[in-house]
Amino acid sequence: MEELTRVDPNEDPYLALRTALSVAICVILADPLGVTQPMMPVVLGMSLMSNQRGALNVRSFMGPVMLPVMAFVFSWLAAATVSEPMLFVLMNVVLAGVGIALMLFKGSRLGVMLTVFPAMMSMSVLYSDQALVAIRDSMATGGLIVGVTAVVLNILFPPQTDRVHVEQPKPFETENPLAELLIRMAVYVPIMLMTYATGDMNLLIVPIMLAFICAEPDRGGRLQQLVDRGGGTIVGAVVAVGAMAIYYVVPQFPVLVALIAIITFFLIDRMTTGESRPLYYQYICSVALVMLLSATFGARDAFEVVVQRVVLTSGAMVGAIALLSLLEAIFLPRKLGPAALSA
Repeated sequence: MEELTRVDPNEDPYLALRTALSVAICVILADPLGVTQPMMPVVLGMSLMSNQRGALNVRSFMGPVMLPVMAFVFSWLAAATVSEPMLFVLMNVVLAGVGIALMLFKGSRLGVMLTVFPAMMSMSVLYSDQALVAIRDSMATGGLIVGVTAVVLNILFPPQTDRVHVEQPKPFETENPLAELLIRMAVYVPIMLMTYATGDMNLLIVPIMLAFICAEPDRGGRLQQLVDRGGGTIVGAVVAVGAMAIYYVVPQFPVLVALIAIITFFLIDRMTTGESRPLYYQYICSVALVMLLSATFGARDAFEVVVQRVVLTSGAMVGAIALLSLLEAIFLPRKLGPAALSA
């Protein structure tokens, strides 16, 4: 996939403001619209709004439009196959394989949807029917909120450019595409199935992180993912702990909304001005928002949320990188350079 590019502040000086307002609106509208999983529209809104590059165009609405469709399609597939274990497993393996292949060989963001969303719905239906409905409705409602919000905020605070960004993905080219894919599936599928077997929704972050590691063609890209997502998880946890401390001193809903908006504005602004890669700041923001909302709206202890997310994310990514490197060294022949051939 195309690496998240840095925004020129002269082209779009309002990116951070639009994203922060979108996140605040999602939090405020969650309860009136009956969204039982507010972190879903909040994180989706943050991601989709901060991903905007250049002027708003029809392609910009593909994400918000696709979310309700994907939510109902994948929730139906999960509910229809959960009573047939072999069919359920086969469906998830095929979708994961197609998704990872699209990310790896085509650089397509559709691959992310085919990998992550079915996993979310499948894990939810294994937990309970109510959890499936909650995730489905939260995703569908979140897509609608973000879509409408994107239009309104782009009218009020438009980018200062007419340039339409055209994605330039970098697909992986290899002489052994099937072998490359099978190695990645050998790492991803067992972890996905073991996560399903636990029935613990909190462990879903493990296969999601593995999907991004498996979609990288080499160790360089995987290490970048480890730094951006693994390092972002640790920093995001620190940010979330600080925000939780403030909220527990003044546990008022307006304070929570203000904290979420401030965190989002600062970190998305750093996507433009910071020295690290934009994905790093975006992921810090995502982790901080999820942890903060999980601790405030959920029934879990705040310390447990933070520690579990950091340990699971870091451990899963490091383990996946090591295992992928080992399998590639064993099963994929390395080409010898001229110096080695003449020796």
